[in-house]
Amino acid sequence: MTTAIEALLEELIDYAGLFPPAGLDMKTAVRNYSEYRSGDDAWMLGRFVVPARRLAEFALAFTENCCDEQASPWLLSVVASGNEEDLQYVADFVEGASYLDAIEFKADNIEQAERVLLFVPSSMAAYVEFAPDKSEEMLPLLKKCDARAKIRCGGVTAEAIPNEQSVAHFIAACANAGVAFKATAGLHHPLRSMQKLTYEQASASALMFGFANVFVAATMAYHGASEKDLMAILDEQSPQVFSWEKDKLTWRDYSYSATQIAETREKFAVSFGSCSFTDPVQDLKTLGWL
Repeated sequence: MTTAIEALLEELIDYAGLFPPAGLDMKTAVRNYSEYRSGDDAWMLGRFVVPARRLAEFALAFTENCCDEQASPWLLSVVASGNEEDLQYVADFVEGASYLDAIEFKADNIEQAERVLLFVPSSMAAYVEFAPDKSEEMLPLLKKCDARAKIRCGGVTAEAIPNEQSVAHFIAACANAGVAFKATAGLHHPLRSMQKLTYEQASASALMFGFANVFVAATMAYHGASEKDLMAILDEQSPQVFSWEKDKLTWRDYSYSATQIAETREKFAVSFGSCSFTDPVQDLKTLGWL
């Protein structure tokens, strides 16, 4: 039987080692992901995230370094700009031991989003990244097109981190619209905390969101919590107020069963992209949650 913490974490972390702040080369990122897939924590691992323009480079590294005869196919999430060239890279990719599972792109308005969605293969889940304050504008289109939303929760500068009101509004709007979402950037750690923005020794620090905050908030929103309470969980920094029992999670006055959390993950809060897989996992173990 799946426990509450397992329900929250199962296939939660999409590995984006190619992206900042890690910015690994293709060979290293591919080898890392291959190792993570065979490790004890593989049940938390989601898709391999790769830019559309680097799909051919990925295919070569995948074949040469480890992975062309895997027992189960790799699932790829492709980050595209939405232009014709990127969509052609997707069309030209030969699937086999790796499979194009999702595509992610940014859109400034509904016209741009609709134009790109017309050309996304029906076999790929489409995630559209947009500014949270455009949720009411964008979400009806995504619902109509059976697409999903994407939110950026941080970056390599403090200015890239949205406030909790903005993130809470996005999650609540997605729940109200019945549109699933994923998150990306700035979510290396389970709980909201001061963290370095990059891996550089002299890196500045900032107050960053935790992935547990975001996905517990999503569970709350999916089951009817108010936007005000979403802001409170997003700002929560104390691990002591989370109680992970075998079959349920309790946070302050809220309690959710493992079944409710699993339903949220399956139907609403899909995953988050992280340039590190080991950092989130190690933090969870340090907290004693694993």
